[in-house]
Amino acid sequence: MNLTLRLLLALLGLPTALAFGQQKLAVSTTVAPTLSNTFYHTRFLYPESDGQIVEPVYLNGSRLASGYSAGLSLVYTYAPGWSVSSGIWYQQLTTRQARQAAAGEGTITLRKRAIRIPLLLNYASSTKRLSPYFSFGVLTDIPLSGRVVVTRGSESTQYLRLENSSRPIFHLLLGAGMQYKLHRHYTLMAQPVWAYKLGQLGGASTNDPSYELSLLAQIAYSF
Repeated sequence: MNLTLRLLLALLGLPTALAFGQQKLAVSTTVAPTLSNTFYHTRFLYPESDGQIVEPVYLNGSRLASGYSAGLSLVYTYAPGWSVSSGIWYQQLTTRQARQAAAGEGTITLRKRAIRIPLLLNYASSTKRLSPYFSFGVLTDIPLSGRVVVTRGSESTQYLRLENSSRPIFHLLLGAGMQYKLHRHYTLMAQPVWAYKLGQLGGASTNDPSYELSLLAQIAYSF
C-alpha cells in the first residue's frame, strides 16, 4: 500500500480508535504566512488566452513563492495533551520573475491557489498555561485555477487564467512551537511548520519537488 495512503488512513482512524477520557471540542481560526521553494524541471505553463495573444510561462530551476493560508479548523482533544484536528483553509502563493528576453521587457506574476485540508495529530507536552506544542500530519491540496499577470513594458497588462488538474496534492507536515492558554475557553497556538510535497497518489505526470516554511498561528475556542 502506498506510504501516503497508509498515513492518511492511520490519522483518519485515530479519533475512533482512542479511549474515552477528557474529551473536548474546539474551533480555531488559522493564519499562516508562508514561504515556498519549488524546483522546476523545465516547465512551460500555458495560460488561457481568452482570445488574446499570450506567451507560455517558462519555469526552470529553483523558484521562491510567498503567500499565506487562512481558514477554520476543528480540534478534538481525546486525552490530556493529545488532540487531532482537521478543517478547511484557503492558500495562495505568488511567484514573480522577469519575462524571457525574447518576449521583451516586463514581469510575470504567477498566483497558485488551492483549497487545503489539514489532518493533524497534535501534542502539548505540559498542562501548564504555557506549553511546548507539536504537530504532525498530512495536508491535502485541491488545486484551483491560477492567475497570471503579465506586465509588458509600454503594452497593456494581461490578466490570464491558468487551469490546473483537480487531482489532490499531498504534503507531509511537521511543526514545533508553543501553546498558551489565554482563558478557560481560549488558547493561542503558534508554530513554525515545515511541509514537504509528496505529490499525487498514483503518481503524476510531472512532480516538481517543493517544500514550505510557515508560521502557523491559531486561536482556538473550546466548548
